[in-house]
Amino acid sequence: MNLRPATPGDRAALIAMFERCSKDTRYRRFHGFLRAFPERYLADALSGRPGHIALVAEVAGRIVALGSCADDEIGILVEDEFQRQGIGTRMLTALTQLSGPGMLLATIQSDQAWILSLLRHFGNIKIDWA
Repeated sequence: MNLRPATPGDRAALIAMFERCSKDTRYRRFHGFLRAFPERYLADALSGRPGHIALVAEVAGRIVALGSCADDEIGILVEDEFQRQGIGTRMLTALTQLSGPGMLLATIQSDQAWILSLLRHFGNIKIDWA
């Protein structure tokens, strides 16, 4: 698995990754049933603007995850086939290191209580329930 900054050239691969994600995975990340990658979020993640950190994870040259941190809010989307393999944890670790010592916000669904133990290892993440 290769973790690297997202670039504008990743747009098509990220859209394809989003389309491979199940409805449940999309719902958990974006807190709604979406048919398409939210354009505003995607454009911002790929913009390289100061204050927005975006990373992609690649496996065998294919983008399988996107993690971002903007305006002190952190979010990670991992394609279903690659969940529970440590990709999200590696992204979370990298994003918290790159964002600095300030407090970050992670919004999670009530059925994602399993993630609490992971997030507690990072002292700078506040949890909000969707």
